[in-house]
Amino acid sequence: MGGLLRLTTEPGPGRLPVWAGVAGAASAALALLLPAAGPTAPPDAGTVPSGRGTAAPAAAAAAAAHSPPVTLTVPGHVDRLPIDPVGGTDDGALDLPASPSRLGWWALGARPGAAAGTLLLAGHLDSAEEGPGPFEALHSLPIGALAQVAAADGGRHTYRIVARRTYRASALPGDLFSAQGRPRLVLVTCAGAFDREERTYAENLVLYGVPA
Repeated sequence: MGGLLRLTTEPGPGRLPVWAGVAGAASAALALLLPAAGPTAPPDAGTVPSGRGTAAPAAAAAAAAHSPPVTLTVPGHVDRLPIDPVGGTDDGALDLPASPSRLGWWALGARPGAAAGTLLLAGHLDSAEEGPGPFEALHSLPIGALAQVAAADGGRHTYRIVARRTYRASALPGDLFSAQGRPRLVLVTCAGAFDREERTYAENLVLYGVPA
């Protein structure tokens, strides 16, 4: 476990600390450099699907056969949002794409359609250069919405959103970064007050989905 990563003072988007290389990361936080308050997070809802437990037989071996995600679509909310694979850096950060119009996929986690692990997609809420991004829609996304993840091989995988949670920026559950356990989708962005001095948002909004 490490302390919360501090951002530089240069303009640009922040990063999501994940304690690189540790599947059970203890804490993480999205941070941006737009000096404004984020939208108030909606109330928690639904039952969080467990990322633990036993997955289907031979799931770990089969996971490599699945292709990486390339776009996310939530009809009526998000339209073919591009996805880039991202990994951890030496200082324990997940580098998200610079633009809030692109998502980062935690490449050490699950791939779409895999029988085990968490498919984690994280995106900036906004940026100083571009303003609000498409993931602002997560704040109004209803429980029961269907999220469609397109893979590089042309396959499409659908997940039903079943739960919503808001966590303190220093308390994002570590099992979100796991390639083990039952299959699920996790969508993450920022919420809450923006700390101008620390250049971070106070909260993370997380939506959970299960294969539809």
